[in-house]
Amino acid sequence: MRRIRLILVAALAAVLLGTLAAYWLNPPVRLPDLEGEGAGPGPSDGLPRVRGLTYTHVENGVKKWTLSAERARYDEKAQTAILYQVRVKFFPARGGWIVLTGEEGSYDRKAKRITLRGNVRGRSSDGLTLQSDELTYAEDRQMVKSRTPVTVSGPRFRVRGQGMELWVPQQVVVFKGQVESTFVPQGQGPPPGATAE
Repeated sequence: MRRIRLILVAALAAVLLGTLAAYWLNPPVRLPDLEGEGAGPGPSDGLPRVRGLTYTHVENGVKKWTLSAERARYDEKAQTAILYQVRVKFFPARGGWIVLTGEEGSYDRKAKRITLRGNVRGRSSDGLTLQSDELTYAEDRQMVKSRTPVTVSGPRFRVRGQGMELWVPQQVVVFKGQVESTFVPQGQGPPPGATAE
């Protein structure tokens, strides 16, 4: 009987020591204090904050776009996330990809609407680039829209306009007004002194 008690005490001691050693070697994860220093911009409005937010929109088993942000605040009542250092990557059905980035933004979960603001930049898999101050993507129309000046550039052209619509599936851009464009022709051009009729 005494031997069984000794074995039980030794087993309990081993379990206790093992638990303490595991705790000491792997302490519990502590979430960062996002309300304190380094929490990033934004008012102290009591909204929950997170770091490293990523959301992927999948429809009928097909990945349509991915939204990520370095930091976010989420308003559960409004179902809206306020985002910082935002990146959206679209995967059009025709192939390729389109990436948009912005310093700030928001995601309205109910309306499935993403807005990017501040130094908005874009690029596509075929080498096009985009610059604007603000863009909004609406999932119901699968369209990126801007009312601010937008510049789209490629290897041999640059188009600037006041306002723009980009249909993501078709990868078609329409400028709304005050359009200025510059095109660089290919080839050598006419010989010196030649005139065109």
